[in-house]
Amino acid sequence: MILEFKKLTLDHIEKFRPFFKDNNCRICDCTVGGTFMWRDHHYTEYALEDEALYLKVTYPETGPAFAPPMGARSDKAAYQRVIEYCDENNMPVKICAVTEAVKKDIDQMFPGSTSWTDRAWSDYLYLSDDIKNLAGRKFSGQRNHINRFKKENPSWEFRPVTADNLAEATEFIENYAREHVKKYAAYDEGNIKTLEVLSNFELYGQIGGVLYVTGKPIGLSLGETVGDTLFVHVEKADTSHHGSYPMLMNQFANMFVQDGISYINREEDDGVEGLRVSKLSYHPIDILDKYIVEIQ
Repeated sequence: MILEFKKLTLDHIEKFRPFFKDNNCRICDCTVGGTFMWRDHHYTEYALEDEALYLKVTYPETGPAFAPPMGARSDKAAYQRVIEYCDENNMPVKICAVTEAVKKDIDQMFPGSTSWTDRAWSDYLYLSDDIKNLAGRKFSGQRNHINRFKKENPSWEFRPVTADNLAEATEFIENYAREHVKKYAAYDEGNIKTLEVLSNFELYGQIGGVLYVTGKPIGLSLGETVGDTLFVHVEKADTSHHGSYPMLMNQFANMFVQDGISYINREEDDGVEGLRVSKLSYHPIDILDKYIVEIQ
């Protein structure tokens, strides 16, 4: 039976959450937030067959592609279902969001496959202790920014997102989106879906923190934990307060890195040079490349 794909919607989060909970690939594509926040931008569809979840996406650069099947990641039969679907629909067999480890599995199952990547897709992975403590000479710049922030804003607070401050967090993002307009669709979609997460905070199952100065929100982070990794899906701050971004990141890590969380994934830079420089300045321990593999 050929796979039948249907549109992925917010209503599918609870049903599909177990597939993400057990998927410890450490890239943001393997998380609830990373998948559902970008489901419309990537035209995401799903099929559920034989206890495996198949996701079909359409990227502007590459056209239709399929995430590695979840629930049967190393099962050749699951990939064969994707091949049959592609053959039936006269389309190339492209597997996306493929890590180095999964790429090796696919190459062994289907010799002759080709692959490529783009640096803009790669996730930044950090040691959680580095971001929490910012210890040593290599983090002296970040500590200086944070110390200045604290000195200039002695009334600062960092609070978790709860029902009590959801409205404040939402208003902050609404104002941020109006004041920071950029000319690419992914940026706008990120702001739209941040508001969706806040409007469906319990359903998404995210964690979040708000940075305050004199009782007013000036920064917001949202994320989730999977396995040994804390994923940061959203970081927005008012840069009129010097050091707001390093302060936000450091406080988020200190609040939500629990026992067993060894890494923090701060996701891609989208090829934006300023963002790349900033993320590299925090000394990632790995740049997680993500491949598209075409099965021949």
